[in-house]
Amino acid sequence: MLSFRYRGHEYDYTTVMKFMDWAEHLPESVDFIDYWHSLFLSEVKEKIESNPWKSINAFWWVRWQNEFEHDVDRYQPFEGEAFSPEERGWFAQYMQCLVFALQTSSKAIAGHYGKQGFATAMSMYPKYHCYGADHFVGSYVERLGLPPGVVEVTRVGM
Repeated sequence: MLSFRYRGHEYDYTTVMKFMDWAEHLPESVDFIDYWHSLFLSEVKEKIESNPWKSINAFWWVRWQNEFEHDVDRYQPFEGEAFSPEERGWFAQYMQCLVFALQTSSKAIAGHYGKQGFATAMSMYPKYHCYGADHFVGSYVERLGLPPGVVEVTRVGM
């Protein structure tokens, strides 16, 4: 029998991979940093983090993406060269690992680091895409500090 135990912001491979897939399939015309920052601040992301049974079901992921995009249809076309699917996928994985490593909500992370913090994370892709998430997280918080209420970084083992 399959058992599932939810323990808060514990690393979950399926969730990380689903965020990667979501990011990789966004159109290049979307301002990705703005989109992902808004997603982290959204009620939709809170629902994903608060209900593990729904977060592992593909139906709910499609529903959540549709719900988020229905409420947030203000994205202007991105001017300049868009991020590649690989870059967007890496970013989505590692930013979700940041949630797990800091043991705090996406909303707290987005609120603390802001869009510039997300842009900084994406700028780290050339160096960290071949390193593990723990190395990325350590470097990121060393550079930008910890959000309020976070006292230590938890290794995610990735």
